[in-house]
Amino acid sequence: MNRSILVAILAILLFSLVLTSGCKQTQEEDPLQGWSLEEKIGQMFLIGFDGTALTPEVEELFNTIHPGGVILFTRNIEDEEQTRQLIQDLQNLSQNDTGIPLFVATDQEGGEVVRITWLDDEVPESKVENTDQAYQIGLTRGQGLKGSGVNLNLAPVLDIGEEGDFLTTYDRTFQGSPEEVGQLGKSTISGQADGGIFSTAKHFPGYGGIDFDPENDRVPVVSDIPEISQFQIASEANPEFMMTANVIYTQIDEDMPFTLSPKGIEFLEDQVKGDYLIISDDLATKTLKEEYSLQTTVTSAAKAGVDVLLISAYQTGDSLDAFNALSQAVKNGEITEEEINDRVLKILRFKQDIS
Repeated sequence: MNRSILVAILAILLFSLVLTSGCKQTQEEDPLQGWSLEEKIGQMFLIGFDGTALTPEVEELFNTIHPGGVILFTRNIEDEEQTRQLIQDLQNLSQNDTGIPLFVATDQEGGEVVRITWLDDEVPESKVENTDQAYQIGLTRGQGLKGSGVNLNLAPVLDIGEEGDFLTTYDRTFQGSPEEVGQLGKSTISGQADGGIFSTAKHFPGYGGIDFDPENDRVPVVSDIPEISQFQIASEANPEFMMTANVIYTQIDEDMPFTLSPKGIEFLEDQVKGDYLIISDDLATKTLKEEYSLQTTVTSAAKAGVDVLLISAYQTGDSLDAFNALSQAVKNGEITEEEINDRVLKILRFKQDIS
């Protein structure tokens, strides 16, 4: 064979090999290939729903929103067997829909604020005395939640409580100096991690000193930035989530609640270093909807940099309305699809650790 022809053939074969290799590499490097915009947007939502079993209505909602996670309240929980079955049905639904597991969250703080009532979790944060006790509570709680199918606890509470505020009314805050609160939170997070679940440090930078219900009364306006060193200390235990407070801190942003403010999210990322997902407090509260509208809260939070949008959905239609609002915002160019992609890739990276 002519040498020039042989060289040409080899060159073509080499080019084909490189091209094929490049295509495979591109596919491997793009885990969102083939995803619809709606499926990507859905991963950013952690939603509540009514009922204690998988119903056709819930199934239809899932197939429309493709949510990345659910939050369980007492309205969803009867007993251990029912809860396990509900969660398994939801996980199966998600796997069949997107092939991605759900974050299954609840508020299990201890004391009065517990959803899984059959766990030995009667000690409120205000009665935790030392880091050894905090770690053991976190470990036992984590094991119990994981055994029930829950993989994400929206706790511990790290706000510095003040006498008479709405958090201390329910014994929801650790006692002591910011250093002591941070260490107790850090130990709780470590215990929960060893118990096999994700943790959420909340509510940055804090609801302390607010003596009314911010979800149903009015949006709080606070002049001073609360103490935050306890969040910085607790973050050394690498909580997977950091929840923001729906409060206007005028030193940060005079006009918008922290969760909805780019200045607020930037402040969080500057002050608390680490690898975590930013999750909103409930965006569908009575006060936020009355003051801003659900569409505004959802789109503003997403634009500000929140990764996971929590919609408790105590009002029928909230989850679908929130999903539609964010979808429309992307289609209108208020938020780019590239920004959505970045959040979803971050979420999927954390979901790799769901077992």
